[in-house]
Amino acid sequence: MNDNKICAELIRIIESLFSELTIIGGANEPYYKAPKDDSNAIIYYRDNYLRSLLHELAHYCLAGKERRKLNDYGYWYNECGRTEEEQILFEVVEARPQGLEKAMCEVIGIGFSPSLDDFSGRPPSDSFLQNLQSNYLDMISNPPPLAEKVLDAMKSSLSSSK
Repeated sequence: MNDNKICAELIRIIESLFSELTIIGGANEPYYKAPKDDSNAIIYYRDNYLRSLLHELAHYCLAGKERRKLNDYGYWYNECGRTEEEQILFEVVEARPQGLEKAMCEVIGIGFSPSLDDFSGRPPSDSFLQNLQSNYLDMISNPPPLAEKVLDAMKSSLSSSK
């Protein structure tokens, strides 16, 4: 199954699990738009890129009820060119969702590589890689409820499609 077919199937699965969520591909940048009044929350993912969808979905699964009421879950975003301190903060926030993203990649049989979202040439820190791996192990053995719901649905529908 190619990435476009996996994206389409994953969107079908997710939107059936979460009626309050709409997923839209082809965005220039990934973004979570919080629900307003009677409108659904929207996950925008980058250029129909499967890993972008999985990453944004991981954030959704891990965000608490209050964070899901905020655009981009209330997180800040510093573009490329971050200071070392800003990059460390990014790595602290990203280890858990990337741990879940890695678990999702494994379920559907695609490769995973950590994302630093930084093109400075700095390698990932050892602490980031260790935290990511620790979070990945947590996600496959004891995921939070929404993550478990998604992983189980992916296992049922997508792992048989490989």
